[in-house]
Amino acid sequence: MTLIVLAGLPQAPAAAQQTARVMLQDSTLDNLADPPGYRTALPGTLGAVSIVGSGARPMVLVPGFGFGADLYSPLVEHWDSTFTMYAVTLPGFGGTAAPPSPAPGTSFGEQTWTNGAVDAIERLLVERDLRDVVVVGHWLGGTQVALRLAQRQPERVSAVVLLAGSARMTSTAPGAPAEIPLDRRIAFVDASLAPNWFRTVTRETWDDNNFLPGDYAANPILGLRHWREAARPPLHVWVRYLCEFSAQDATLVLPEVRARVLLLVPGLDGLYVDGGNHYMDAFLRRSWGGVLNAPGITVQTIPGARVVLWSDQLHAVSEAIDRFLLAARSPG
Repeated sequence: MTLIVLAGLPQAPAAAQQTARVMLQDSTLDNLADPPGYRTALPGTLGAVSIVGSGARPMVLVPGFGFGADLYSPLVEHWDSTFTMYAVTLPGFGGTAAPPSPAPGTSFGEQTWTNGAVDAIERLLVERDLRDVVVVGHWLGGTQVALRLAQRQPERVSAVVLLAGSARMTSTAPGAPAEIPLDRRIAFVDASLAPNWFRTVTRETWDDNNFLPGDYAANPILGLRHWREAARPPLHVWVRYLCEFSAQDATLVLPEVRARVLLLVPGLDGLYVDGGNHYMDAFLRRSWGGVLNAPGITVQTIPGARVVLWSDQLHAVSEAIDRFLLAARSPG
């Protein structure tokens, strides 16, 4: 089985592969456990929740891996009078504390941290009796939380918006199988990927093989800002969340979601250097397989955008979401 595995993240673009990458490991590290002295958050809680806006309809915004809720600020400003927004930060990101690392031997297929965040948002919906909720999920992690929340709370969640959503880890290798059963994904992460690579990867190796600034935004200055923010969390936090992402498959959840779903895909203009055989294409397009042809799912590409679509194309993104939400509430 082949997955995209280099320091836990994608293979570098062809242009970047011309430079030797740092591939150091340190056998004294254990990135699958909490660092000594690390102060953890309570399990099943969120890093932060910011409630803004004066609109009648509730919206929950979940940023992707590495980011805090502030990433949504331009969209929050746009919807200030339309929605009351609950912008959450997954625990461990945005300068917040992460939950305790699970006990050794706990399968990443248990989705301990990811489901803990879903539990916390679900309690928020129930305690405030929020209904007709729009859930916005971004990138890695935000996609999984948004879809699971809609799956669990069909009477409360009426629409899901996925911004640069990624369903699962997908290989760019020629001839790699398009479909890998979930049990094999989990077994690979538990038995090989996590203990043999992620446990001892150094921070230098991680950063040298991580997503690149140009993956986050077409504007190079914005891309660098987003890269710096995403690189801030402790390494064990990124490792835990990414291993859980690798040990799941959102295409299995999507058919069970009753809410209308919008997937906005960044155009990735100018990013391809090898005819589309690129890790970002794998994350953002090919990871979904054929499930996007299902009824109730709308897919739209936003040209001139990368992972933080609204950073490059705020008007196009907000317009597409507004149009989708209006249509989703129209009879028929």
